[in-house]
Amino acid sequence: MAYSPYFVRNLEYVAARWGAVDMVDLAPPLLEKYIAQGLHGAGEELRLSSHFQPIFSLAHRRPVGYEGLIRATDSGGRGVSPHELFSKAPHTEARIALDRQCRALHVRNFQKFGNAGSWLFLNVDPQVATEGPRFGSFFAEMLKSNDFPAHRVAVELIETPFEDEGRLTSAVEYYRKLGCLVVIDDFGAGYSNFDRIWRLRPDIVKIDREMTRRVTVEPLARRMFTGIVSVLHEAGALVCVEGIETEAEALCAIDANADLIQGDYFAPGSSGLLPENARSEVFARLITGHRADFAEFQKRQHMRLLPHLAAIKNAVQDLSLGAKFQPAVQGLLKLPSAQRCYLIGSDGLQIGANVEAESKVHSQDQRFEVVQPTEGTDWQTKPYFRRAIEAPGKVQITRPYLSVLGPKLCVTLSFAFEASDGTQQVLCVDLDFASLAGEDIAFGVSSLHA
Repeated sequence: MAYSPYFVRNLEYVAARWGAVDMVDLAPPLLEKYIAQGLHGAGEELRLSSHFQPIFSLAHRRPVGYEGLIRATDSGGRGVSPHELFSKAPHTEARIALDRQCRALHVRNFQKFGNAGSWLFLNVDPQVATEGPRFGSFFAEMLKSNDFPAHRVAVELIETPFEDEGRLTSAVEYYRKLGCLVVIDDFGAGYSNFDRIWRLRPDIVKIDREMTRRVTVEPLARRMFTGIVSVLHEAGALVCVEGIETEAEALCAIDANADLIQGDYFAPGSSGLLPENARSEVFARLITGHRADFAEFQKRQHMRLLPHLAAIKNAVQDLSLGAKFQPAVQGLLKLPSAQRCYLIGSDGLQIGANVEAESKVHSQDQRFEVVQPTEGTDWQTKPYFRRAIEAPGKVQITRPYLSVLGPKLCVTLSFAFEASDGTQQVLCVDLDFASLAGEDIAFGVSSLHA
């Protein structure tokens, strides 16, 4: 198979079909020039350079890594976007060559700064990641020639459709064995989903920019965001929220307990690196503001819950003295947000039927009638039951969750007490989360107890 002159000139490969390929010539002039195939086969020379966008640790409030971003200009000084640049190398070998050249350029330029601690994030197309190893040990040799340790490299798999995920897994293991960090980019977009997370076991997951934007404008996305970050943590990955452009997006990342944060709001890509304390004032303002907002939110939430807390204690007192269930909980069910009350025995089984708030009796969703709780329904696996049993005499409060009674989020208050017959029972009341939260519905769901 004959290689194009542009492929040979850029990386000076001498190869036969599917044979081994020598390492790219790392001479500086070659790395900064790319000969792209232009119209009618004419060669188009582009000049390449590196920009580095800082990635901050929220805990440390300083840059802990930088993403290498390729910049290209043509002979007339016109900027060429990365997408346009790589479209000029659509075929496997040419694309691998350009990808390698960009990575080598970033490593060489980053090493010049003498930063001995930060990670360097290098973007790799999954197609290139799977095809590259069969052309030799370029990556390991390139790092060695630049005296750049592999443990400081974060190989970032960009989001793109790829049919053979098995080969991608093998390619990821190649980088992992070198000692590199593995990063999944644009999680939540296209092919970067939980299936890819479970298969590739990345060290870092970057949240898609569109998801970051939506959490600031859609309450449902905001409520889900904290859970998504939590699941990614459970999968063993640090979470980076990227593409942050506004203070609201930054606050959402803080509220969701992200580990890393990146975006033009903090610093755009640049040809140089930031001082460690360059954004300390921004982080101080954000953290202080978030702490104040959170404290105010908790205060408002506590004030809303006070009547319910007092009413559930009154109901428990009546029940412990032998009062009938329905009359004992009527005061509780007349309060705003209250949906229903039910009793659970110490064995976790429901005692009797639910008592519904009068305003809800005629608004039941018939689609969920088949899963309506009845006497004997087993609640022993529910956190609100277990926590109440473990701490009798104290009101327990759940985070918002989807009720089995319908597609609505609710919050459950539970209270374990000794009934008049000497048995231990748990009184539960479900509250409508939207009604309880009011205008705060999009704010910090994680603030409620788990």
